[in-house]
Amino acid sequence: MKASWFEISHHGWQNLSRGRPLGRLLLEAVQNAFDERVANVDIRFTSSAITIEDDNERGFEDRRLIYTVFLSAKRQDPTKRGRLGRGLKELIAAMDTATVETAGVTVRFSEGGRTEEENTRTRGTRLVLERAFTTRELDEARELLRSCIPPRDVCLRVDGREATRPKLLLTLPSCELESVSVVDGVERAVLSNTTVSLYEPRRDQEAQLFEMGIPIEGWDVPWHVDIAQRVPLLDGRDAVKDAYKLNLKAFLLESMIQRYLDKNDLRADWVLDVIGRFPLKSTVIDAYVSRAFPRGAVLGGSRRANDRARQLNAHVIESSGVSHSAYLAFARVMETADDYVRRRAKEFEIEHVEPNEEQARFARSLKWLAREIAGSVIRVNFFAQDPSDSGLLEDARANRELRLLSFNVRGPLRYDDILDPYTLGVALHELAHLDSAEHDYRFIDRLQLLAGQVTRLIAEDPTVAVRLRSGDFQT
Repeated sequence: MKASWFEISHHGWQNLSRGRPLGRLLLEAVQNAFDERVANVDIRFTSSAITIEDDNERGFEDRRLIYTVFLSAKRQDPTKRGRLGRGLKELIAAMDTATVETAGVTVRFSEGGRTEEENTRTRGTRLVLERAFTTRELDEARELLRSCIPPRDVCLRVDGREATRPKLLLTLPSCELESVSVVDGVERAVLSNTTVSLYEPRRDQEAQLFEMGIPIEGWDVPWHVDIAQRVPLLDGRDAVKDAYKLNLKAFLLESMIQRYLDKNDLRADWVLDVIGRFPLKSTVIDAYVSRAFPRGAVLGGSRRANDRARQLNAHVIESSGVSHSAYLAFARVMETADDYVRRRAKEFEIEHVEPNEEQARFARSLKWLAREIAGSVIRVNFFAQDPSDSGLLEDARANRELRLLSFNVRGPLRYDDILDPYTLGVALHELAHLDSAEHDYRFIDRLQLLAGQVTRLIAEDPTVAVRLRSGDFQT
């Protein structure tokens, strides 16, 4: 376009710039310094002036970058924070007067206009920004600036106090996210691989989303999350598109669910928001269900089916407790109470078996063993059940409420030898389930303890093995 087609209202530009929070304006200068990889950035506040100084080796190579709106030297590089060539100009426009002293030139902005003069400065840039500042806006600006995550080789000081990097918790490489690039002078959205870093917020500090160490906005994820490339910002440049945040949260959930998120993490609103709104893989939803819900969980259905499912020891997840969209996502990998009851209909007619002498000896031995290694008084009974249509055969089951262990006489268990490795393993497995319904760490710890107790019991008294096989116990 021809340079003479448009003119700018300086008064309108100033009013627009002054509408932005002071801290956000100052971040524009900080991000410029971070992009230049300076060693030090020092910011000083008084009630009437703010000074920002860095030790960049070159300063501004092109003085037009100080005052020409939309002129930028870093638009095409998505790892540079600025992109529109307007941030520094907005900062200056929001002041009554300003001075930019950089290598070789000093540019002054005052009521009389803009003036330039040569200087002898050989490196770095110093900005002096003047107007009357309120105590509140200065305090908010200090807090925002100190929340920055400077590059590791950069020292940012705010009123002499160094901005410390928060504790790094996790770095996730190769995350494909939307970014911003400029192709042939036109700003475009692109997909690009980047690194995502998670930090622990300091005490009483709101978790925030960062763009290369610059805070953008608070959000409901419990960690600071820093994206190592440009992110798509809204017009005010202090918020991110909702779709971008949803994609980022989905990446965090997919990357962290197996190793880094515990049950409390999985109950967070942001996780359920992702499950309800993002098309996650079934494997991710299945991993969530197995970790967030108790063993045997089913989705609530009709009232009658819910009651019957509970009678069958299922844990019913009431539909009123989750959003409709999350319910539909869970339904991809979970049964409803109605389906669960129908599937187990054959088990309603389960054949209970009176134990023969061999099975009675097994029961006496197991009851004694439970008292000795677990301190538990249990009941033991037997049933007969054929494999399901899919070929699955249930060897045994545990009822925590009744302290009852049930064993399938049509399975491969050796009732004539409780110390048969497979038989003993199944018995200890079900005994451990009396303390934990899930296959979680608590269950694993309990099972390991029971196995160790059996080993020690037999090692210390070899006659125990003989008695266990014979069932020679009073119960």
